[in-house]
Amino acid sequence: METVYLILIMLAGSATHIIKKVVERRKTDDTFQLKTFLTKYPYKTVLAVMAGVGGFLGLMAAGELTMASAFMAGYVANSIGGAAE
Repeated sequence: METVYLILIMLAGSATHIIKKVVERRKTDDTFQLKTFLTKYPYKTVLAVMAGVGGFLGLMAAGELTMASAFMAGYVANSIGGAAE
């Protein structure tokens, strides 16, 4: 059950980064929506999910998976996905 919580925390980290990006876009375009962000950059979304899962599994294998590292794995994974923008 602990792994489920850690996965949810990782997803929260990813969601935090996505919301940050949407807020940044809304500063210049107040009509910009979350759905637009996710559908406009499908490669970024897929890359972020893959990086998040890889980071999560890597931390788990290294014995370094904590709540903080799971959150940061999700946040950083979405940042890595920015390469596909």
